[in-house]
Parts: sequence; structure tokens; C-alpha cells
Amino acid sequence: MEDKILAKSVRNPGKPEHAETLMGHTQMVVRSFQILFGPGTSTQFSKDWIRFFRLEKSALKAFYLHGLAACGLHDTGKANNGFQEMVSRKKGIQVIRHEHLSGLFLYLPAVGSWLKQFPGLDARILFAAVAGHHLRTSFENFAQPLDADLKIFRVYPNAIMEILNFTGKMIDPSVAEIELEIPDVWDFDGSMTFDPVRLRDDIKKKELMKFTRELKKNPSLNGMVMAVRAGLILADSAGSAVAREGKNLDSWLKDAFGAKLSCEDIQLKVIAPRIEQIRAKKGYFDWNGFQDAAENLPRRSLLLAPCGSGKTLAAWRWVKAQLNRKPAARVLFLYPTRATATEGFRDYVSWAPESDAALIHGTSDYELENMFSQPEDVRFGRDYTTEDRMFALGYWYRKIFSATVDQFLGFMQQSYRSICLLPLLSESVVVFDEVHSFDRSLFSALKRFLNNFDVPALCMTASLPPARRKDLLQDCGLTLFPSESGQFDDLEGLAGMPRYTLHRIEGQEEAESIAVSACGMGKRVLWVVNTVSRCQMLAKKLGAVCYHSRFKLEDRKQMHDTVIQAFQKERNPILAVTTQVCEMSLDLDADVLISEVAPITSMIQRMGRCNRHARLEEKRMGQVYVYTPEDEAPYTMGDLVGVRAFLQEIEGGVISQRKLEALLEKHGPSDVEVEKYSAFLESGTWAMSREYSLREESHFTVNAILDNDLSTYFDLRTHKKPIDRLLVPVPRRFAYNHPKLQRFPMLAPSTYYSPEFGFLEYPLEEIL
Repeated sequence: MEDKILAKSVRNPGKPEHAETLMGHTQMVVRSFQILFGPGTSTQFSKDWIRFFRLEKSALKAFYLHGLAACGLHDTGKANNGFQEMVSRKKGIQVIRHEHLSGLFLYLPAVGSWLKQFPGLDARILFAAVAGHHLRTSFENFAQPLDADLKIFRVYPNAIMEILNFTGKMIDPSVAEIELEIPDVWDFDGSMTFDPVRLRDDIKKKELMKFTRELKKNPSLNGMVMAVRAGLILADSAGSAVAREGKNLDSWLKDAFGAKLSCEDIQLKVIAPRIEQIRAKKGYFDWNGFQDAAENLPRRSLLLAPCGSGKTLAAWRWVKAQLNRKPAARVLFLYPTRATATEGFRDYVSWAPESDAALIHGTSDYELENMFSQPEDVRFGRDYTTEDRMFALGYWYRKIFSATVDQFLGFMQQSYRSICLLPLLSESVVVFDEVHSFDRSLFSALKRFLNNFDVPALCMTASLPPARRKDLLQDCGLTLFPSESGQFDDLEGLAGMPRYTLHRIEGQEEAESIAVSACGMGKRVLWVVNTVSRCQMLAKKLGAVCYHSRFKLEDRKQMHDTVIQAFQKERNPILAVTTQVCEMSLDLDADVLISEVAPITSMIQRMGRCNRHARLEEKRMGQVYVYTPEDEAPYTMGDLVGVRAFLQEIEGGVISQRKLEALLEKHGPSDVEVEKYSAFLESGTWAMSREYSLREESHFTVNAILDNDLSTYFDLRTHKKPIDRLLVPVPRRFAYNHPKLQRFPMLAPSTYYSPEFGFLEYPLEEIL
């Protein structure tokens, strides 16, 4: 058995490929690490990696030593009978997780003594990387039996010793080989030859509890642990994926982490074609002073500018300037929602060659289908997708990204996929858009990212509550731009331009009368309510377009396009009833806005959809009507602090975006937001994924497919096509499991769904 110890499931039982064996896989992982980070002279990527973790340049040698050793020793725990039977397609059951067993091996007395012979090698750092590289290790679950009824397993000492000596010769050939003599039968009950319980408990209590406390007091040591563990995860995922797909490891990795982007690349590939698109649509294009000045901003800045001021192009000018000062390998534009990330890709990133550009979010594969379907579009026929079987590593070849912030900051809660994107983040220039809309957890992750990792970063939005502005400027060290009011005449003219008047009205009945009357006068009317059920009810009652989050993706995409196109036509009567989704994902220009009372930042975002593209010479004035709904849901009283005073100050008067900004400063939330736990930063020795806690996710809805789409779902899966188009968020009480679908996706009754109104909370016949 020991001559064929496996690391992977075999394609051809009885004749495993070298990369499927434990030694072969270990060699691939080691080689991946060497290509990325060394050997001998450090790579540019390794320097970026060390800088990203805020480690001193002198730490590179220690990082390389521990990373290389971790790659050599990470899978020794696979040399046990349960794992071997499992990957050999036999009915084997693992008694212990293999990476936990790898961690135990490091503290066997003979192994511990042997490791001490390597100068500078810290077994505690090795343990944190090796035992945690699958992000399934905690103080509570470490080296616990996976099944309470299974306690005995067999290890293969010769295979373990072979890997140990391979690793030792690699990191220091002068150290003598280890002669490992350990019992081959381990028993958690201690009735057989070797009891792992005592070893486990000694490690936890005598070694690792003290180490965990030390990590909390020593940021540099903690940074080393994070860098080594993440480096091992990258090398392991690369060594596995490249071997699985039959690619040449050296050339694949070297090509992925080779060339840098220049300022000329951004000008030619993104900025210039976007300008031509704007000029073709509007007939003109001129840079304004605020956009020109963006090139002079520091590498860490906060850009606050009104809606319609050209913030995004200003941000690309900042990116261009950063690359001029110091070339970087990637550019990331990170957005709070899938819709805004998709728009950012369509308008900007997609102008780059398909080999450089990427869109990453939960449904990006579907969004990319037929995105550019018109033959006259120069992007027609381009394929922006990546190799499915390379998973996150498929993006390592791309240079310019539009993505949801979760995709790249998910590593803060130990998301494995996000950690696999970490090499791109570490050598990038990053823009965070619409930061006002980040919920408390996501904003905390942003702050902690800025304070603990080093990349050029620009945060931007139209308006920001005082407390959050203070957090970014004082606590995170960002530089405000513009630094003072009136700094740019063109921007000041836009911010100070009269845009709308606001009227308080009694309630929904009066709002209905206003909406019908305005449409009768040829106006474009946007009505924003705070709940999906009210949105559906009003849309049905008034014959309006209905747009919210609870549609099947394919229907939501169609509804989104319908709304956008309808509002692009002037003097074209249209009434759309929508929810909070309009606050960022709908770039439209209404003549009349009707809104339920919402938090101040939401009110400002909603008003930004009224008279959005106004020009001073047109003297056009939007009309805003606000009323209080019957209940505050989904908001709390805390969310609505200051709203009443805010509305009182603008009721009946002429409103500019500058005035809204001043009132947000005066009445906006000022409470200090509590810093949220970050598993990546704070778990220390241990590593457990908490990826679903990056945002304050509501447990009210779940993604499901309709029961009448079940056959379509299986057909898509059979043909290996995305099933995203079928997914619809539904209230949890309507979702149920299907025996053929396991845990995901769940099913929901199609009798509650309408392509026109989305998923309802009552059967379809009751609304139609």
C-alpha cells in the first residue's frame, strides 16, 4: 500500500498518475510555490505579497522558508487508511481530517526535534498553515474524530518519513534525514498502540494557546502566519488545478504573474474607447477640472462628488496616474451589488481586450451571455468567460476587473475562493465604489482591509454620513477629494444647481393621484417603496412597470432593460414602481419621484434618480413627493434617526445636491459603528471559514428555483451550463427541499410567481 500513497482521486484505478500520488502532488505544490515566490532570488510577486501584508522586506526570507516547508508537509496526513480508501474509490471513511493529522505529525517528539535543526523554522507557524489550509480547523474541532463510532485508523510511517525527508533536503540539505519510528495504528480510545488524544491536548494547551495569545500582541508575527497560510493555499490550489487540466505548471504560472499594466494600457484600453462611446451618444465630451485633478490624488483617497459629475471617469484617471507612478499587475473596480458591477463592466472594463477583462460576481457567467449582441458593437462576439474547471484560478490571467466587493474582500472571513483571488488583490490598484451603501459588516471589513493591508485604494460615492467619513479619513488615513467646497467651478456648479423641490404628502392614496396625473402629462415617474409586497400591489393596481429583487434572474434582467429604456425617452409617460434596488442599479432620469420615507442616505440616492442629467442652462426642475408608510419595515427606528429633521429642512424649497450633502452632515447618523470580527485577521493559529458573515445577510429570503423549472434545471446541469437564470430569491417560508437537489437549490411553488410581478407572498390568481 505504501508504494502507492495517493493525494487525489485517481482517474485510472490501479495506475495512478504521478501528480495523483502524495509525493507527486507535494512536488507540484512545492514547485508552484517556488514559481510564485522564488526560489533563490525573490520574484516581484513575492515582494508585492510581503508588502501587501505590511511585513518588512527583511521578512521575505522567513516567509519563503516557512512557506516552502508548509508546502512540503501540508498533506502528510493523507497517509492514512481512511483517506486512501476514499480516493481509491473504495468505501473508506475518514476517522480524522487529513490536514488535522498533518498538524499532529508536526508535534510528534521525533518530528519536533528534527524540525528544530532547521535554523529559523518555527513549528507553530508551520502548524497554523498546514492544519488550516482547508479553512476547517478550530480550537474546538481540531483532531476530533469525524464519527463518534469510529476511533481507530492506520497511518503509513514510511510514506510520512519520505515526505519529511523530501522537505528537509529541499529547505536545508545539511540537516540529516529523520528516522521515523511511530506506531501505525492510532486509537482515539487509547486501547490500541497509540493515543492521539494526549498528543492533541498537549499541542492545544501547552503550545498553541500561548501562541494564539502571542499573535494578538505581535502584528508582524500574525502577518507572517496569514501570509504563509494563504501562500500555501495558493500553491496547493495551483498545483492541483494545473495538474488536473494537464497544463505546464511553469509556463502557466509565469505567464499569469508576468507583465505589469501601464498608464498607457488604461488610456488605450479603457478610457479612450469609453470617451468615444460617450461622444457618439451625446455628440460631445469634455474633461472637467475635477476629473483632471484626480490624477494628482495620493494612493489612498476618498472621492466625494455629486451624481452625474463623472466620478467613474475621474477614478479611471486616478488609476492611470497610480500606474504611471508605479506599475501594478491588476486594476480592480469593486461594487456593492451585482447590477452595479455588471454596469461597470459593460461601460468601462469590457472595452479592454477579452484576454484582459473580467466580470466576477455570483451570476456573472449568465450576465456575460449575449451582453454585446449587436454586430455593430466592436465587442460583439468576444468571450470574457474563463475556464470553468480552473475555478477562481481561471482569473489569474486577467488584468482589469469589475466585481462585487465580496469576491475580493471575502478573504477577510476566510472564504477559500476569495483567498484564491488574493494574489490579484495583492498586486493591484483598487477602487471601491458606492461605499455609502455598504452595510455595517461590509463597511467594517473595508476599514479593516484598509488598515491592515497595503494597496493603492480609492473609495468613492456621492454622499457619506459624517461618522463614516471620519472613519475613512482619520482612522484609515484616506485623503479627501475635493478637499474643500468650491474647489472646482464646474463641480460646484453641478453640486449647487437647483435640481428638485420636495413636497410632503399624506400617504399612498395621494401619491397614487399624483402618479396618475403626472403620467397623464407625459411625465416619467419613479415610485420607490420599501417592501416588495407594496411594490407588487401598487404596480398591479396602477398598471405600472414592477421592478424589485424577487424576480428570476432572466426576468429581472429583462425588467431592468425595460425600465432603463423607457426612462431614456423624453416626453414619454412611464410609471415604474420599484424598491431599494433602484438606489444604485438603475441609472435613470425621472421627472417625478415619489418615495416612502427611508434613511437619509437612501433618500439622497433616490433623489439622485430624479432630474439626474440636468444641465444648468435647461432650468429643468424635478418634483419629489415623500410620505410615511404604514410601517417602517424593513428599517428600524435607529435607521431613521434624523430623517424627520432632514425632510423638514428641505420641504417646499429648491434643493441642490450641495444642500443635501450639508444636511447629511448635519442630520446623518453619527453613531460609531462597532468593528466586526474578521476571521482572517483574528483567528490566529486556527482557520475556519466564515464567508457568509461578510455582510449582514438577511435570513428572510433564500435562493430557489420554481418547481416548474425543475426539468430545465437538470437539462442545464447535464449540459454544464449556468443555472443562474432560474434562481429567484423567495421568502424562506415558501422554500422547501427536493430529494434530488440535496441542500441547494431549494424549490418554490410556481403558482406564486409571475414574470411581470416576481415572486408573490400569495398565489398568483389572487393578484390577477
